[in-house]
Amino acid sequence: MKNWIYIFLVSVFFTACGEVSNTEVVEKTTVVVEDSAVTKIVDAATAQNSLDVVGTYKGVLPCADCEGMETIIELKSDSTYSRVIKYLGKKENSFTASGKWAWISGSTISLGSIKEGPNQYFVAEGKLIQLDMSGTRITGELAAKYELRKQ
Repeated sequence: MKNWIYIFLVSVFFTACGEVSNTEVVEKTTVVVEDSAVTKIVDAATAQNSLDVVGTYKGVLPCADCEGMETIIELKSDSTYSRVIKYLGKKENSFTASGKWAWISGSTISLGSIKEGPNQYFVAEGKLIQLDMSGTRITGELAAKYELRKQ
């Protein structure tokens, strides 16, 4: 009877633990209680292994010297991409790039052939979030404006 009480208490303890973030590594914890073992495996879901990143993303990103940059990125299943940027309010306003995209972490992709401007994006549910030139998430008042929504 004592064994069942220990097993019950251990399972309640594991059930009471909080949620796991998407960037944690898989952990395996084993607790031995008088010849019985209870194992808990923590799922390490990341954007790379749990989201369908393939698709078309659109949005208007902030621009220092124009009204905004209308941006369309198409990510294809063969790891190629195309990106079209239209600078709103400028005469010569179109820029196109294409090439290969790749995962550089479990939640970040890189548009490899882009040399001018940021080329890294954080992948979230239904959106891409543009990162700065060093690959860091943009913060501040305009942070929410660096998102491209999946169509």
